[in-house]
Amino acid sequence: MNKVSMSTLELCSMMLLFLTGSTIVVGLNFAAMEDSILAVSIEMVFGIILFYFYLLIVKKSSWKEFVPLLEMGFGSFLAKIMAIIFSFYFLYIAARVTNDFAFFTTQILYPDAPNWIATIPFLLVVGYCVMLGIESIARSAVIMTFFSFVILVGLWLLGFFSEEFQARYLLPLFSHGWKPIKSMIFPTGLTFPYGELVVFLVLLPFIANREKIHKVVWIPIVTAGFIIMITMELVIGILHAPFANTYYFPFVKAMELVTYLDVIEHMEIFTYLLLLGGGFIKVSVFIYAARVVLTQLFDIKHKNWHVLVLMGSVYLFSLHRSGDIAEHLYVGLKLVPYYLHIPIQFILPFLLGLVVFWKTRKRS
Repeated sequence: MNKVSMSTLELCSMMLLFLTGSTIVVGLNFAAMEDSILAVSIEMVFGIILFYFYLLIVKKSSWKEFVPLLEMGFGSFLAKIMAIIFSFYFLYIAARVTNDFAFFTTQILYPDAPNWIATIPFLLVVGYCVMLGIESIARSAVIMTFFSFVILVGLWLLGFFSEEFQARYLLPLFSHGWKPIKSMIFPTGLTFPYGELVVFLVLLPFIANREKIHKVVWIPIVTAGFIIMITMELVIGILHAPFANTYYFPFVKAMELVTYLDVIEHMEIFTYLLLLGGGFIKVSVFIYAARVVLTQLFDIKHKNWHVLVLMGSVYLFSLHRSGDIAEHLYVGLKLVPYYLHIPIQFILPFLLGLVVFWKTRKRS
């Protein structure tokens, strides 16, 4: 029995912020033009299937913790190598999300400020929450989900009812065929954000009510998908699809253009709160998962200084090939999906699942 646990509500709240936090602010992709929402709907269905596959692996293994699960699938020696690979992957993706937050801060709020001005305070708050444990992260997610939803709905209403929104920009649908939709889905759309749910392989054994989990985990994935689609429709209606992809932060630009009576303006500042909450949960989950994997691997107790080391690692990873936002996005969209996401999100879990399913089948 695990000493730490979280409820299904806390899990769903974490998943929702995990999927939407950085995606709707810095990760919107309009490669399929007006058909982008069709691509996102397909990605959402894939995300549901993928997460239920992850859940089935853990369930078939009798809810083993992550490193014992790897040992069950790959043997003791390979499991150690896999555990190190996964932990470094979690830390690297945490660094990339931290960079998303840092670049947004230094591009929008404090132009020309160095990235460390945003990165270090952000990591200090994340590190403190990770030290408190998964219960603190999960409860923070529940609170932040409510406030994020209120902010998001407010921005939607202001955007859709503004003069800047033009419904004609949303049409025609499916005017470019399947090719742009397929290029948007693979590999970027499949790996981000839904493929990153692979980190929950580490956290699923901490669920208190395991009998209910399979009935509810589709809800945050579907909700996140609709949030992304509605936000994309808003951005397309204001910026027009051919121009939406030319901005680093299209949702921010769209809300910047929305004004009422030349008095209510600069609503893009509220998108910062969305990124702050969602990015905080996402980075916390990745760092906590890396901490769990490494402590299970080396069979040591949790210590606060472990988190400080992990925070330092995330900061160092954030410096790699991120001299400016253009390079950061190039690495994230062109290199990371092929060389990191696909092997770790799909290939390794698939091989792990095959062995786990076979072993449990023979046992039964």
